Amino acid sequence: MSAERDTTRIVRSWLRMDEHESADRVLDDVLALLDATPQRRSRWPTRRFANMNTYPKVILAAAVTVVVAVVAINLLPRSDGGIGGPVASSSPAPSAPPPPIPSSTPAAAFPSEGPLPVGTHSAVLAGVPLRFSVSAAGWTSNPPSIGWGEYGQPEYAGIDFWPSAPDNVYSDPCAHTPLVPPPSATAAGLADAAAAIPGTDLVSGSTSTEVGGRPAQHVVLTIREDIGCAPHEAYLWYDESTGGASGGWRWAEGLGATYQVWIVDVDGSLVWINAYTFKGAGPEPAREIQQLVDSIEFE
Repeated sequence: MSAERDTTRIVRSWLRMDEHESADRVLDDVLALLDATPQRRSRWPTRRFANMNTYPKVILAAAVTVVVAVVAINLLPRSDGGIGGPVASSSPAPSAPPPPIPSSTPAAAFPSEGPLPVGTHSAVLAGVPLRFSVSAAGWTSNPPSIGWGEYGQPEYAGIDFWPSAPDNVYSDPCAHTPLVPPPSATAAGLADAAAAIPGTDLVSGSTSTEVGGRPAQHVVLTIREDIGCAPHEAYLWYDESTGGASGGWRWAEGLGATYQVWIVDVDGSLVWINAYTFKGAGPEPAREIQQLVDSIEFE
């Protein structure tokens, strides 16, 4: 039985090393049972040692199996507070990186470049999905802008759909100097700042209105002939997220051009749409612009 005692000693040593006291008690119980179990003599003397050695080995193997099972149970994580509660572990397993969190803000989208057929079109501005309708032929998409007619001619109409609302205006359009401090990030604050841009004449605004059933501010102004620099060198407002004061700006299209600005508050998100016509424009471009703005629906 010296082999069994050696095996017992090894198992006990392993148990004590890992401090599995409950498993050690199980082993004691099994060994006590082993000592109390009569060992049946073999009828065949020639196989005495084989039979006498195999029976205890089987019992000891069963004991080791029980110990391993108890240890495995002891190593299982325990939960405090039920399903979903914190898990205590003496050696926590490395956690896998969390899955990516889906963004709640849709990416900017706009109709593809090219002619816009008559009908309804979709866009996403400042994370806000919307639809607008084109009722006459002649509109062309040049993301994120659309135009009606021949650019540069008096009967041309242009509309800019800003992917995110501008953050500030220029206190000096020709020197490209931003307004300091910038206006409040509200529809009214931005509209008041746009209405006071130097080098422009205020036609109307800022006035409260609605676009797509949402509250909005509306401003109409013209570019003065004596603004002091070439039209495309005169900067009006800019979007911080697309380059700030050094990029993502809107310049004046021409001296005497008229600009309309709609700043729409859609559940706290600002949607900025501006339109322009050239000097000498008749009523038709303005009607096309107004028709399209009136068709806007927010989803």
